[in-house]
Formats: sequence, structure tokens, C-alpha cells
Amino acid sequence: MMMSTVVFSVANGMDNLISTGEGILQWAQRLGLIGAAIAFCIGGYYLMFGGDRGRTKAIGWFLGGAVGLIIVMGAYGIATGINDNITFN
Repeated sequence: MMMSTVVFSVANGMDNLISTGEGILQWAQRLGLIGAAIAFCIGGYYLMFGGDRGRTKAIGWFLGGAVGLIIVMGAYGIATGINDNITFN
């Protein structure tokens, strides 16, 4: 009786930990989306009003926003894939 209570308690704790991690990743995705939008706006500003060096500055902002967005959005997919494929006994 006592052993099954301990196993259930550990499993419940692991589920809570997984749901907390997923919540943090979803929160990070929202921030990443906002950050990418800001980076694209800054890049657009440099592209339109940056003068001679505006295009080179804009490319850095565009690439940084795109790569950051890919990393943040991919992290949630990797985490859910790992969670679906690995079970802890």
C-alpha cells in the first residue's frame, strides 16, 4: 500500500514538472514572437531610412529575428516530441 502511494506521488510530480516546463516554453514563444516583430520593425526602419549603410544593418536585424523565432518555436516542438517518445518508469 505504501509503495503504490510513493510511485503515484512521483508520477504526479513528474506530470506537474512537465506541465510547468511546457507553460514556460509557451510563455517564451509569446515573448519570442513579440521580439521578432520588434526586430523586423527595426530592420524595416533601417532599410527605409538607414541611408547608405541601412541595408547592411537591416539584414542583421532580419536574420536575428528570423533565427531567434525559429529557435524559440522549435524548442516547444522538440520538448513535446521528447515527452511523447520517452517514458519514465
